[in-house]
Amino acid sequence: MVIYTVTVYTGKGLLAGTTSRISIQLRGAEAESEEQSLNHIQGLWQASERAFKIHCKASLGELIAVKLYSKPFMGLLYNQWFCDKISVNTPEGDKVLFPCYCWLDCNERLVLRPAKASLVFQDTNPISQRQRMRQLEEQQKLFRWCVYAEGTPQVIDCDNPLALPAEVRFSFTKEAEFYSGAGKQLAALKLTGLANCRKSWESISQLEAIICENRVKTIEYIQKHWDEDEFFGYQFLNGLNPMMVQRCSNLPENFPVTEDMVKNSLRGSSLQQEMKKGNIFLSDYKMLDGLVGNVVSGRQQYLTAPLVLLYCNPHSMMLPIAIQLRQKPSKDNPIFLPTDSKADWKLAKIFVRNAEFGVHEVDFHLLRTHLLAEVFTVATLRNLPSPHPLYKVLNLSRMSWFDM
Repeated sequence: MVIYTVTVYTGKGLLAGTTSRISIQLRGAEAESEEQSLNHIQGLWQASERAFKIHCKASLGELIAVKLYSKPFMGLLYNQWFCDKISVNTPEGDKVLFPCYCWLDCNERLVLRPAKASLVFQDTNPISQRQRMRQLEEQQKLFRWCVYAEGTPQVIDCDNPLALPAEVRFSFTKEAEFYSGAGKQLAALKLTGLANCRKSWESISQLEAIICENRVKTIEYIQKHWDEDEFFGYQFLNGLNPMMVQRCSNLPENFPVTEDMVKNSLRGSSLQQEMKKGNIFLSDYKMLDGLVGNVVSGRQQYLTAPLVLLYCNPHSMMLPIAIQLRQKPSKDNPIFLPTDSKADWKLAKIFVRNAEFGVHEVDFHLLRTHLLAEVFTVATLRNLPSPHPLYKVLNLSRMSWFDM
């Protein structure tokens, strides 16, 4: 008779523990243990660490996998269990770690592989090889491709986030945080009468009620300086989307800024001189050209595709010196300057910020972050079994999401 000591670690998140019946089975290269209940006496509580003894007639050989099963308590009551990891001390004196970091639902089975990464030619045991192939077959049934929109990267075939496989779905804790935060903010908006207000705000001071609970020094500074040229230029490098600004050595043909237009902004220097010094920068939002805005509350919205010329002055401050709101120069599409009326110059900068937000959300946030990352994630889950080194790296990233 040999004894395996199994240590089970339950997650620290809200409701990570369970009263469901959790069973475990060890799979070795030579044999497998009998299925054994982990919590037939007491539940696996949140943030708990519990050790169990598994008795086997003989050594199971090199440990290949740990199998977990979840069943309702007394056939009726069940809840999910978040397992961080399982550690097994073998009779031979080895300690084998099996990472999990995901939820186990009722009547669900999980097969965990050791933390040590291995390529297919390193898994010489026939049982290990069969498990790798079986896992890939199951993963390809779970994770299927779908066309999100013609011309964009494909995404996972799933109707809504709740229908995602458990291993990639946000944890209960994460969902609770989402709903709690949204509910708290909605309640605050209702108390201030802004939740159902369809009228336009008449003054920026009316936004005070929205941020009153989140007031910090940064917000206070922005409220005081948001319409200043210094802060407007600062945001191109330190704001929402610092990806658009580029050094400008030659003006685009469709942006006919003249020396006379910017001479007051350059303090005695010339545009050509400053471009040679590398002090002139351009942000071009041409990808928005031709797009039509949505209709919101019965009112047509408008998009611009601005070109913004910026000057890095001797104090290393990035300052806007010219703004054109559409791509094709014309009498109806003037170049706005800091010397224009305060209202005109401020409105031009607001349109630029609106374009900045649109480009950031659609291009850099949705496409280059979510959609591109999803392609690699789904491809990895469909084609690499859990022992593969790249899959291990993906699992580490997923662990960080669960801990947030």
